Amino acid sequence: MTIQIFGTVCIDKVRKIEEFPKSLGTYTPVISEQILLGGEASNTFVCINEWVEKGQESIKLIVPPLVDDLNGKFIINKLNQSTGKTSDKNVIFTQIQEINNNNENNYLKYTPITDIYVCNKKERTMFGIGFPEIDQYMVQCKEIKEKILNVDLQFGPNHWISLDANYPLINREVIKKSIITNTNLYIMDQELDTVVDELSLENTSIEHTSNLIFQSSSDHFGNKDGPIKEFFNIMNQWFQKDNGIFKKFLFILTDSKNGFGIGGTWNNEWIEPYWFTPSAIPSDKVVDTTGAGDSFRAGLIFSLVHKNQSLSDSLEFASACGALNCLSIGGCSSTPTLNSINQFLKLNNKNQMFL
Repeated sequence: MTIQIFGTVCIDKVRKIEEFPKSLGTYTPVISEQILLGGEASNTFVCINEWVEKGQESIKLIVPPLVDDLNGKFIINKLNQSTGKTSDKNVIFTQIQEINNNNENNYLKYTPITDIYVCNKKERTMFGIGFPEIDQYMVQCKEIKEKILNVDLQFGPNHWISLDANYPLINREVIKKSIITNTNLYIMDQELDTVVDELSLENTSIEHTSNLIFQSSSDHFGNKDGPIKEFFNIMNQWFQKDNGIFKKFLFILTDSKNGFGIGGTWNNEWIEPYWFTPSAIPSDKVVDTTGAGDSFRAGLIFSLVHKNQSLSDSLEFASACGALNCLSIGGCSSTPTLNSINQFLKLNNKNQMFL
């Protein structure tokens, strides 16, 4: 079995500030800045790579096209450092594009960058550049699209593919081929209505697809810090869409430190939506929440899929991963170790795992 993480790989410029401006046109000083490896796919892969046995090649990061500029070289070096192994086995680079400023039709002009501002309330706001261009490039360049779908990614019931929402156009193609080939999917935040409609037009159903996991948050669905009852209403409305086709998914709807709702189908069994309240890091210990959801995804993939543990234990493990990732700046600059996760689980009277 191969677990493939495909999605956002970028540079994160993380700037700490006291508070966000209260009005336009005002000045806010930056306390510090760090330039880090970032992106949902990077954050998830670097976490899992910390935990797998050395020499394990079943966990792969599929990197979207990069530009061979200083930022692209920075990402490549950081990924090579993080794996500690030969990159061609665990990290697959779709393309390293030479810099070409003369071609106006060339979408791939620069490596994507995110500016992240973290305030004293530990909340962050992000500004990105280069993401839609790469998404367009991956679907409009026939050679790259074919390489992603037919060479870089492996499909079939013995494989998993995990996606995030920053490249929706190429994701649709990956999701459709995954459904057709009965490939297991773990999707974060991606809009799915369009894909389901397209599959329906092609007389293809997701009914018999192996395992489907959909993770999203109150940032996308609303009701942030709101009543739990409303989260169940949101989940049930989602399950009823398109004649109930989304009931095939295991749906995880998170609300930051407050917990998450979970329900749907796992291993062909229906789970009635319920609320999971995780053990939390004390608020005064939280440094930055960037990448918490990615680390949660990493923990669930590692425990539930890679190690075949129970759903309840895997949710505890994943929650600990997400919480501990908030103790440092950036999404994957200092990922939680198995030892730190087990100490956290023990402290909160939970089952320790993978000792």
